[in-house]
Amino acid sequence: MAARDLFTRHGFDAVSTRQLAAAAGSTPAMIHYYFDDKHGLYRALLEEIISPVLSQLEARTADLPQSLTVADFMAAYLGMFRANPWMPPLVFREMQAGGETFQRHFIERFASRARHLIGIALEADKRAGRVRADLDPRLALVSVLSLCVFPFLARPMLVRVLDVDFEKDFVSRWSAYASELFYRGAQP
Repeated sequence: MAARDLFTRHGFDAVSTRQLAAAAGSTPAMIHYYFDDKHGLYRALLEEIISPVLSQLEARTADLPQSLTVADFMAAYLGMFRANPWMPPLVFREMQAGGETFQRHFIERFASRARHLIGIALEADKRAGRVRADLDPRLALVSVLSLCVFPFLARPMLVRVLDVDFEKDFVSRWSAYASELFYRGAQP
């Protein structure tokens, strides 16, 4: 929790190992013992949240690739963000301004897996006739990720300007709306 809060508030590069240890009531030596360094702590933080979601989606495709749809992917990602609303702004900040180490790790460990899963889901949706056969998978991926991530990046504005209540049923309503919007835009 302490690491997450500091990274979210200040960004990875602005937070020192000493600050992390002090906020957690620990020592820099303990961070080194358990995580090697603050990169390891950061990776562990994301791994704990993102990997189980990706693993669940991958398990659905192991025997029946057609069992995963874009709507399923979106619901899983939005559920992950609902439980961890701090994550999209943190990852966005680090992908834009963070170091190459973070970017490379995030792409290799998480983004490439998500891209593969969306590809599987798009193919299943194409075979089922839910989306056009000529749909550009790269542009579809941008659309899906935008629909999932934007509400959490824009959360302060959505709360203040549109009076969106993230604590109620907004995320489940958004999940249904966003997947329908995607399918209507991509329909045959």
